[in-house]
Amino acid sequence: MTSSTPSLVKNSKQSDNQPLLHVQDLIVEYPTSEGNLRAVDHVSLSLKNGEVLGLVGESGCGKSTLGFALLRLLKGGYITDGKIIFDGKDIAKVSDESMKNLRGTQISMIFQASQNALNPLQKVSRHFKDTLKAHNRWNDESWNNVLELLNRLEISDSRLADYPFQFSGGMQQRIVIALTLMLNPKLIVADEPTTALDVLVQARLLQLLKDLIKELNLTVIYITHDLGVVAEITKRVAIMYAGEIVEIADTVTIFENAAHPYTKALINAIPNVKDTSKKKLAFIPGFPPDLKNPPTGCRFAERCPYTIEACRKERINDVKIPSDTGIEHTVKCLMNDDKFKHQFT
Repeated sequence: MTSSTPSLVKNSKQSDNQPLLHVQDLIVEYPTSEGNLRAVDHVSLSLKNGEVLGLVGESGCGKSTLGFALLRLLKGGYITDGKIIFDGKDIAKVSDESMKNLRGTQISMIFQASQNALNPLQKVSRHFKDTLKAHNRWNDESWNNVLELLNRLEISDSRLADYPFQFSGGMQQRIVIALTLMLNPKLIVADEPTTALDVLVQARLLQLLKDLIKELNLTVIYITHDLGVVAEITKRVAIMYAGEIVEIADTVTIFENAAHPYTKALINAIPNVKDTSKKKLAFIPGFPPDLKNPPTGCRFAERCPYTIEACRKERINDVKIPSDTGIEHTVKCLMNDDKFKHQFT
């Protein structure tokens, strides 16, 4: 690009005491013939401007549903309770029209399957032009910013005349990222954006994304089941299991001093390429509970090696764990509750 091209806009910082996003006791349910399935159950979390939060859990735990709920893009599901305070406003209660205006400009999403996010019958340029026109942003400056963003993502201007099917999967995903960032939203929800890519392409895309996050001061919720990606890109991690967030801490603490048995099990299941002992890979036995009829107590109790009787009967509340990092560490487990911890020794 020439020196006359406008620079990408860096998001401004907010007060450290005012989160950009505050989710409070959010409940999302899907109606079924056997009753409502509660995919997200009383989830609470906060996110400061410029922070990257990893949202981790096995398939079916509710992490993608939570991501879609933040943008009010649920299909077949409904927010039945709770708040989503974004930039001071509860967007769980705003009108559909107001939410439509917020998407793209204030809060946006990088979808998991790029081939489903792009229209194969439209040239790549049309995707960007239509988005700009839909938000009344169509002008030379905005278009130059699009070209700069694409170049940063290593896509040549000349490829704008091509159709999505003429690109590789990795390049399609870069186009989707550019579409997500082009209107300079304050919050990005990235739903496993590198899952379908091979390791080398994934590594390069992650590096490009890391660079943009730093340069533009992006605020990101990164949804993934890959703890290796979490270690690479996030500052804090929320571990999700069976519709609940069971542990939140800074990324280093999650890997070095995890407190919830489920978190520990996930970390232990990561293959170690340096281990030559030929021991079997660790795995988590059993299955998650039925979310149409979840247990009263801990939802991990039937799979946990430390379960006591109280785990199955007591309502499990968040417990704060002392932290030396200055970042709050909370866990939903009786092993850390002063009232019960003596029973685990």
